[in-house]
Amino acid sequence: MKLKITLTGIFSGMILFVSLALSNKTWAEDELIIIQATSTSGKSFVIRKGADEGVSVGQESLFSTKNASFAAVCKEVSRFFSMWTIRDRKGQIPFTKGDYVTYTNNIEAIWSELPKLQVAPKEELVFKESFQWIIRGNYSYGLSESVSDTTENKTGDRIGYQLEVLYANRFSVHWEWAVGGRIDRENATLTEPVLDVPTNRYLLTGEIIYHFEKFSKSDNSMYAGLGMGYGLTNTTINEQISTGTAFIIPTAKLGYINKVSPDYSIIFEGAVESLAQKESFEDTTEQTTNIVNTKFSVGVRF
Repeated sequence: MKLKITLTGIFSGMILFVSLALSNKTWAEDELIIIQATSTSGKSFVIRKGADEGVSVGQESLFSTKNASFAAVCKEVSRFFSMWTIRDRKGQIPFTKGDYVTYTNNIEAIWSELPKLQVAPKEELVFKESFQWIIRGNYSYGLSESVSDTTENKTGDRIGYQLEVLYANRFSVHWEWAVGGRIDRENATLTEPVLDVPTNRYLLTGEIIYHFEKFSKSDNSMYAGLGMGYGLTNTTINEQISTGTAFIIPTAKLGYINKVSPDYSIIFEGAVESLAQKESFEDTTEQTTNIVNTKFSVGVRF
């Protein structure tokens, strides 16, 4: 009699377990859910999925976005909502309120996927491609110069001012490209004879930038890059005007980004550039000038 009761209890328990498992349609399936809230620490978040759908405190589930997957543990649960904390103490949640993520409570899926994942820095988890405008004002000073029709350098100082506008695409955590235009106003002072020689340039410019890691406890960072440019130039020498083209290759730069708000940054930059300009006078006489400039820039990104 006791054996019969025991077997009946075991059989009933197995039927109940199978029934519950089959009745829960999301038991081992992925589900698209929306993030209801996130913590300021970037460690916890809330979803609209609670005890009514089988969520329990201590449950471990897998959450996935387009670029990352991670395990989280349920810390609090109500009838319709639950709060989760990311399992990796060094990690950060890669989404914000209103984002859609894929949820699964299939524990086997968690342990099969986690070995394939590497713990990524916060910047990589939360990175989103961005586009910004860059406006820079540059002060340039000539380091060296050579002119094709002279045997010695007769230029005392070459000082210039530049205005540059660029459209930039931050396409990865560290890399960015930018294209735009630049206007140069430059003045060279000749020592023999004593004469001021103004030059104007109108250039199309482009550059590739590498962004270093942000400073600790700050959104500020350093960057380095290479640039080039091509455009039109005109120079006035003793009331005679020569016109032609200018080619910049390369420009090597090192800069600092001071983030003042989520959308605006102030930039400080130092650069060295090599510039070659080929011009012709009205009598078809050609002159080639090679210049090496050093520059200091201040600008904004927005």
